[in-house]
Amino acid sequence: MSSEEMLYAKGSKIWIPHAEQVWESASLEESYHKGDTILKIQTESGALKEIKLKPDGSNLPPLRNPAILVGQNDLTTLSYLHEPGVLYNLRVRFCERQIIYTYCGIILVAINPYADLPLYGPNIIRAYRGHAMGDLEPHIFALAEEAYTKLERENCNLSIIVSGESGAGKTVSAKYAMRYFAAVGGSESETQVERKVLASSPIMEAFGNAKTTRNDNSSRFGKFTKLLFTNQMGVMYLQGATVHTYLLEKSRVVYQAQGERNYHIFYQLCAARAKYPELVLDHQDSYQFLNMGGSPDIERISDADQFNETVQAMTVLGFSIQQIADIVKILAGILHLGNIAVSKKYMEGSDVEDSDSCDIFQNDLHLQVTGDLLKINAEDLRRWLLMRKIESANEYVLIPNNKEMAMAARDALAKHIYAKLFQYIVNVLNKSLHNGSKQCSFIGVLDIYGFETFEVNSFEQFCINYANEKLQQQFNQHVFKLEQEEYLKEGITWTMIDFYDNQPCIDLIETRLGVLDLLDEECRMPKGSDESWAGKLVDKCNKFPHFEKPRFGTTSFFIKHFSDTVEYDVNGFLEKNRDTVSKELTNVLTQSNMQLCKQVMILEEVDTLGTDANKIATTLGGRVVISANRKQVVSSKQHKKTVGSQFQESLASLISTLHATTPHYVRCIKPNDDKIAFKWETAKIIQQLRACGVLETVRISAAGFPSRWLYPDFYMRYQLLAHRSQIDKNDMKQSCRNIVLKWIQDEDKYRFGNTQIFFRAGQVAYLEQVRANLRKKYITTVQSVVRRFIKRRRYVKLQKIIFGIQRHARGYMARMRAQKLREARAALILSKYARGWLCRRRYLRLCHSVAGIQQYARGMLARNRFYAMRDYFRAVQIQRFVRGVLARRAYQKRRRSIIICQAAVRRFLARRQFKRMKAEAKTISHMENKYMGLENKIISMQQRIDELNRDNSALKHKTSEISVLKMKLEMKKNLEHEFKNIKAACLDKDKLIEALNKQLESERDEKMQLLEENGHSQEEWNKQKQIWCMENRELRKQVDSMIEMAKNAAGNQREHEERMLTEIDNKELNEAYQRAIKDKEVIENENYLLKEELSHFQQQHNGIAAFNMHHTRTASNASSQNEDDVGYGSAKNTLEINSRYPDLRNKNDSFLDNTSIVVKLRSILEEEKQKHRSLQEQYVKLASRNKPTEDSFRVSELEVENEKLRSDYDQLRTSIKHGVEINELNAQHAALQEEVRRRREECIQLKAVLLQQSQTLRSIEPESLQLRGSDASNVHELMEAFHSQKLVNRQLESELKAITEEHNSKLIEMTQAIERLNNEKDELQEVLFKSIDESDQDNIETLKQNDRYLRLELKKAITQYLLVQDELKLANAKLKAYRQDGGKLENQLEEEMSRNKAANNNNSNDVGANVTKQKSQNPLGLMKFHNSDLDKILQRLLSSLTPRTVVGLLPGFPAYLIFMCIRYTDLTNADDDVRELLSKFVMQIKKMHRTPHPIENRVIWLVNSITLLNLLKQYGDVEEYVKFNTEKQNQQQLKNFNLFEYRRVILDLIVNLYQALVMQIQSLLDPKIVPAILNNDEIQRTRHPHGMRNRSADASSPDHGNVPAWKQLIGQLEHFYKQFQHFGLDSIYAEQIFSQLLYFVCAVALNCLMLRGDICMWETGMIIRYNLGCIEDWVRDKKMSNEVLAPLAPLNQVSQLLQSRKSEEDVQTICDLCTSLNTAQVLKVMKSYKLDDYESEITNVFLDKLTQKLNARKMPKSDEFTMDQNFIHPFKVMFKYSDIKLEEIELPPHLNLDEFLTKI
Repeated sequence: MSSEEMLYAKGSKIWIPHAEQVWESASLEESYHKGDTILKIQTESGALKEIKLKPDGSNLPPLRNPAILVGQNDLTTLSYLHEPGVLYNLRVRFCERQIIYTYCGIILVAINPYADLPLYGPNIIRAYRGHAMGDLEPHIFALAEEAYTKLERENCNLSIIVSGESGAGKTVSAKYAMRYFAAVGGSESETQVERKVLASSPIMEAFGNAKTTRNDNSSRFGKFTKLLFTNQMGVMYLQGATVHTYLLEKSRVVYQAQGERNYHIFYQLCAARAKYPELVLDHQDSYQFLNMGGSPDIERISDADQFNETVQAMTVLGFSIQQIADIVKILAGILHLGNIAVSKKYMEGSDVEDSDSCDIFQNDLHLQVTGDLLKINAEDLRRWLLMRKIESANEYVLIPNNKEMAMAARDALAKHIYAKLFQYIVNVLNKSLHNGSKQCSFIGVLDIYGFETFEVNSFEQFCINYANEKLQQQFNQHVFKLEQEEYLKEGITWTMIDFYDNQPCIDLIETRLGVLDLLDEECRMPKGSDESWAGKLVDKCNKFPHFEKPRFGTTSFFIKHFSDTVEYDVNGFLEKNRDTVSKELTNVLTQSNMQLCKQVMILEEVDTLGTDANKIATTLGGRVVISANRKQVVSSKQHKKTVGSQFQESLASLISTLHATTPHYVRCIKPNDDKIAFKWETAKIIQQLRACGVLETVRISAAGFPSRWLYPDFYMRYQLLAHRSQIDKNDMKQSCRNIVLKWIQDEDKYRFGNTQIFFRAGQVAYLEQVRANLRKKYITTVQSVVRRFIKRRRYVKLQKIIFGIQRHARGYMARMRAQKLREARAALILSKYARGWLCRRRYLRLCHSVAGIQQYARGMLARNRFYAMRDYFRAVQIQRFVRGVLARRAYQKRRRSIIICQAAVRRFLARRQFKRMKAEAKTISHMENKYMGLENKIISMQQRIDELNRDNSALKHKTSEISVLKMKLEMKKNLEHEFKNIKAACLDKDKLIEALNKQLESERDEKMQLLEENGHSQEEWNKQKQIWCMENRELRKQVDSMIEMAKNAAGNQREHEERMLTEIDNKELNEAYQRAIKDKEVIENENYLLKEELSHFQQQHNGIAAFNMHHTRTASNASSQNEDDVGYGSAKNTLEINSRYPDLRNKNDSFLDNTSIVVKLRSILEEEKQKHRSLQEQYVKLASRNKPTEDSFRVSELEVENEKLRSDYDQLRTSIKHGVEINELNAQHAALQEEVRRRREECIQLKAVLLQQSQTLRSIEPESLQLRGSDASNVHELMEAFHSQKLVNRQLESELKAITEEHNSKLIEMTQAIERLNNEKDELQEVLFKSIDESDQDNIETLKQNDRYLRLELKKAITQYLLVQDELKLANAKLKAYRQDGGKLENQLEEEMSRNKAANNNNSNDVGANVTKQKSQNPLGLMKFHNSDLDKILQRLLSSLTPRTVVGLLPGFPAYLIFMCIRYTDLTNADDDVRELLSKFVMQIKKMHRTPHPIENRVIWLVNSITLLNLLKQYGDVEEYVKFNTEKQNQQQLKNFNLFEYRRVILDLIVNLYQALVMQIQSLLDPKIVPAILNNDEIQRTRHPHGMRNRSADASSPDHGNVPAWKQLIGQLEHFYKQFQHFGLDSIYAEQIFSQLLYFVCAVALNCLMLRGDICMWETGMIIRYNLGCIEDWVRDKKMSNEVLAPLAPLNQVSQLLQSRKSEEDVQTICDLCTSLNTAQVLKVMKSYKLDDYESEITNVFLDKLTQKLNARKMPKSDEFTMDQNFIHPFKVMFKYSDIKLEEIELPPHLNLDEFLTKI
């Protein structure tokens, strides 16, 4: 069976043409066989048809794509790439799944839904950020992300070309692309460039968009927006933007077709007229320029609100209030200008109309208002509207205008004013958007009009279609080039194909004697007209194949564009191309007193894009650029540029800019003309697909290998098609090759690339059919076996049941028979007594019944009489009301009949009047009959000319063929001559081959002789080989022994290295000892002086020394602050301290302890020095004897040589096998023996050397051990002291270095800020002076505006400069305050000394009693500190508290220290100190959480902040928190301070720390979530989601050594959980953090699933369920509460939804299941669900019922189907009582806080 017969089997789905639907689906009623000429089919509607076929089957109908390919994201991935397949795929995605975006190769197809969809929110932007194009669902954000990523990666220029017909959504697509760039490239600077870029859209839409019959917001100009980016530290930031516009439709200002509107800004201004009473505006219907279309309003759009948005956007973009007011006045002036009435003028003194002139009333209201608004002379305006001036050589003549000319001049002036105003607004936008700074690259967004064809097509449609021709050519070239590059990259061969080139059509328009050239030439003619230009077109352009002349008339012409043939009406072409306006009228406006009006009228049109394109072209380097431009012919005479030539130049610069960038394409499709949401009109859509290049892209792809599968995807899908022996899981590529080679025999149908398999069109569908058949076969076999098993099991079960039933039934029947016999006997006895009882009861009941009947009969008769009387009364009442109703109803019916008759009569009269008016309108038809004969003559003459031209062209063609035939004849002769030469050469080669064959036979005989001789020598060689083998074994044994000796030598070498390290440490001790001796001498000298001063001081003040121990710093602990200190106490430190603080000499008692330490160290060092010398001498001797490196080198050399011997031996064996001569073997054997002998001698020498070294090592080792153990205890103590001091010094050095670096960085930042402000100030002054010098006196108002603006900017800069100076002053003031603190402390010290001196004058008993009493009242749990040391304390707490340090401390230990310091300030009532302490603590923590820090640090300080907050509550005298305190804790409460405000500050700090911690953890978890939740399949670990575009390699899921992704995610969570436990975070807060993290996991996974329709399948639900189960098990293992798992509910429900049944009966079940999902999310999953081969289809009825049920739920309505990933749940901080006693807390020495904190 051939592949065609398999594919066209019975039941196969095909496509057949349809008149209305274009294509219709049908199924085959009979299988197709080769040679059949009739194909029987059945359409979807049930009709049976027959299709005639050719015998070769070349016209078989196109097949439908298999179900797996329906709804693909990319049209080029379809197996059958044809028009119906593309159309159906788009229809399924748009109508059934409501997906508006689809890829088609490099094109993004966007279908306008005419509905608001939740696809453009911030969550969607974040979801697409960082994902390659194809990873998620098609979207305009995916295209923008690819462009932005390429910009970041390659730093090149890019462009996004948005095209489509009017109403297709081009403007919206471009706007959302710019919104994405502004969001991802937004800067945090003051300019807020991204806000300005977004604000430019409302302005451009208001001034450049209008309502048309096809679109409510149609762009009537082309716009190319360049978003400028700059590279800052490898990240692209949006720096600015520029806007370039093309061909504004000026004619719309003065004329609109029926059902259309003017530009939006006019209607917005009229709606907001109450805000501007000075404009004298009225309703929009009262203005001639606005009421032509008869459609002033747009549904669901408020013009007043739109005007407010436009004004707000103009304010954002730098328009001043005066500028906005002037712009509004100009717009109002245009409206009033259009209402100036031009009336007829009569001859003087008669009633005869003057046809050559007209008149405008001087008191015309609109004329006066126009003059007042534009501040011009109304009389001059009136004069030049009525007159025109014609200049000659020496004079000028004034000629009056008739009415039509005056109105044309008025309309031309209105168009000119609006065009200039539009240009001015664009210039202001560019100045505001581009700040002048240098940018790296740009992304251009081109929003240009699509291909247009109307009933009447004029100059605007011609330019629009010309631009689309150029863009289509550029698109074709780019698509073709990318397709070629893809095949070359994959390394496969592909036949180059031709693609449609529309260059001939472009030549028709822009070459010499083309349409534009002839149009410009006709515009230069004095009496040029549209008719004469049309005649020239017919004469000159008839040679072009894309040009057609009309059959009748000469007022139109046809051009065959790439999408359609368009007829252009020549009327108005010349006038629109000239774009002339009266020079006198423009002079009137130039002389306006309004500054803006002057500026607008003197603007010159400059093509800024052309200059940018030239700059780009010069910087392209070696890049290849495909240019679509032809060389333009420039005439020698310079004329004023026409609109056509200007547009041609602008278009050329645009195309060159696009060629210099990497383009991305968006093709917008309009689904219907009625603007109905999700309505599909097939005929209209297929026409747009043909026009916009989508089908051209499909054609190019179909010509090659359109279906492409990655090897893993193909293997996963089609491994069923190969036998188990052909499958190799380790070599997936070879397995795929086996599958393809087995089923596809034609090699031209596929290609194997480097990473993908390429298939021709239809091959994937063929493989799908084969796969379906195999699956059906296997499933049938499995089902038969299962059914047999089920039936047999049922039969055996039934057999057992029947036997049991029979046994029990027989026993039951016997028992029943006996029971019946007993019952029959008993019944006889009972019946006798029963009959008697029944007879008696019957008699008594009869008597009672008769009496009762009589009683009730009498009552019934009485009641019947009463009922009859009541019914009669009610009937009378009913009749009365019925007669009234009938009378009123008859009256209403008669009145309605009369009204209908009146309406019919009025309708008859109206119809008669309509017919009369219609007949009058048709009287013009006789005028056409007059010219019918003339047209026939013209046609006949033209036909005659055409016949002559055809004959002439045929003759020319034949003459050209003669020359071609001559050339072919010459080529044939040459070929015959070459053939003869080749034949002779072949004969010579044959002779040579025969000679070579003979020589080969002789050499073969000689070879056989050599082999026989070699056989004799083989036996001798075997004997010699055995001898060599014995020697080689002995040599190996010797080498192994040498290797063991080398290893022993290496171990000895390591021991020597350890000894050398100890000697180096001894050297360091020696150096430290020498420094200590020097320091000791200095200290002894200074100690002597200090003792003298101390003795003198003690005589005056007794008892001061004890007080100094608590209030001052000693020189010993102060010396540790110096960064140059290395030993215990250097002389340099002491001298510096004495020089800075001379008062410290009075406080030097601690030096006595240091002196004793130095003496001990000196004695220890002297002993160690002697030991060091002896050890060093022994080491030198040992080093001279022992050379381990040389020995190891020789051993390694022997190993290398041994390997060489083995290789030589192998070579000898191979050479023997191949028959080498015996002489060569003997030579090699002699060389080998000599080498073995030499190696043997070297081995003997090495053995001797190693033996000698081992003996010396054994003799030295016990001596070293004896020396090492003699004074081990003293050395150990000395080493510990030395290392601890070194650690202290290094820690102090690092802290001091960090502090100095921090201050230096702050100082550098401040100086840079000052320099920057100074530079800005100088630049502003320079610009100000320059603008003053260059300004004229006429431009005074502009100068004032610039001056005010520059002064404002200068004022801002000065204020910023003053703020920086104030910050510097504050820093200097703080520094001075710190220096003054020393003096204050000294004064306090002297006062305290005086008090102690007074107390010492009392007797000793009183003193003792007072001291004892004070000691008993003094509370414990205080940390004494100095205010000047706060920065150092906090700095050391933050720097020294490393995670390793914190693990060994009490949880929250720094918080306890800070609180004990707070209690000390509370005890001393130091309000400023406590405020400064808490403020600096908060500032330090804020600084930490704002800057990047490890997660461990954030957890540590979150724990400490919570602990500090709890301590402030517990000891804050609040009844709610102190009720659990002990009596001692209540005594330790804060007495003087109420720190309620600081508790709130710390609470806010805790929340900020929590948010920063969560965001940092989320950033680490983000790349692991999708691989762990969605992609991790434990059954197939290497699974990749199939059906994706995968343009770039997916690097988001690393392997990590084949560890499952869910284990990596849980491992990360486990890591964080352990950190929380180690650092003492309470389980309450840990659960809150994990709840937030699981919410983030759910949000990321759910958003990815919603945006990846290719994985919405049953299998994904199973994968999600398994992976979530692993996370849930981990949470339960940690004994967390079930509330932690609550955020995973939406993802759990999505997994259940994917695995649930989807029929109409299951609607309620699904609603009950999805309690945490909103309606949009459920419907998104349902519409994106991919059906398996044997799943039932999801019907629209099911979706409708499901939507109704979901909307009926009591849930908040939301259209968003994504979750907010940035949402963070609020952090709940709860009070926890602490039973830790403050008085038991000790300060650890390794924190190095002893010198700053003292426990009381």
